[in-house]
Amino acid sequence: MSANDYDLELEQLEGRATGRLLTADTFDGAAFEALYNHISDKARDLREVSVVSKQILRSLRQAAATIRSRSEDVASVQDKLPVADRFEMLLDLIIIGEHPDDRKPGTPRIL
Repeated sequence: MSANDYDLELEQLEGRATGRLLTADTFDGAAFEALYNHISDKARDLREVSVVSKQILRSLRQAAATIRSRSEDVASVQDKLPVADRFEMLLDLIIIGEHPDDRKPGTPRIL
């Protein structure tokens, strides 16, 4: 299966994370972590690919946007904005063909 193929597991993980936050105003940190890890694993295979699935892009944007929008209304979500930042950073890394493991803090990058 290609990393760009439609992914039912990704759909389920997105529902558990963003769906639950939108419908029940409940932030499930484990669900967001599972979603992030799943997309991050896909990002390894996407490093050399020039086209990325809309499903992956939508999941990343939806996760970040949902956290940000619910943080305005739900007090318990206000301190979760760094999670939204992680999803946006992962999107940025996929766009430039990198993976989070490619960047090591304190180590200069050789381009």
